[in-house]
Formats: sequence, C-alpha cells, structure tokens
Amino acid sequence: MLWRQAERVSTRAKDHELAGRTVVLKLKTANFKLKTRSASLEAPTQLADRIFRVARDALKREADGTKYRLLGVGISNLAPAHQADPLDLIDRGADKRAAAERAIDKLRGKFGAATVGKGRGIRLDTRAKK
Repeated sequence: MLWRQAERVSTRAKDHELAGRTVVLKLKTANFKLKTRSASLEAPTQLADRIFRVARDALKREADGTKYRLLGVGISNLAPAHQADPLDLIDRGADKRAAAERAIDKLRGKFGAATVGKGRGIRLDTRAKK
C-alpha cells in the first residue's frame, strides 16, 4: 500500500514538474487520532523509490501495534523539477534505481500506466475465495 502511495505522489510531482524536499507520512488510528511524521531530504526528489524508502522508515518507527485506518504519503517544501535527484555518491544503488524508474516512466508514457511496474506494487486479493 505504501509503495502505491509513493508512486502516486511521484507521478503527480513529475506531471507538474515539481519535486519535494520533505516526505510526509500521515497515519490515522482506529480511534481517528491523526499522526503526521515528516523527514527532510538533502535534495528534492520526484522518485517513488526515494519517497517510499523515507516513508517506510517513518512507518517502521510508528509500528508499535497500533491499528491504522488510513495511511497517506506526500511531499512538501516543493522545488522545481530540474533541482530533483542529483547523483548520490553515498548510495551506489540509488542511481540504478533512479534509472530503472525513469525507464518505467518512459514505458508507461508510451504504452500506458499498467504496462510495467514493480512487484511491490502488485495488489493481492486477501479475501477468501469460496
């Protein structure tokens, strides 16, 4: 679910030629208490992978057995797209993940949104079949 949210945010940012310096995670508990957590990045991002990783880390910190009825991901502290996602000299895998995401974006642009995706985006039907 978190991955699909990150992809949606990424797509909107790319469509509007924006990037965000802050990733925001919103959680609503079963008793409607709202929790908001944010993490600032060194550089703005448009990449779903980066948004997902930051939001996942924030969610792990909140995983204390509380039941949540709503989960949302967003970006804030917006910047122009040309400032987004500079080369990462520390995380060597980041550039490969960014290149793969951009390749997926090109395929989706040419053949449609459902053309290709990552396995973590597959929606499983958890309802029992009768």
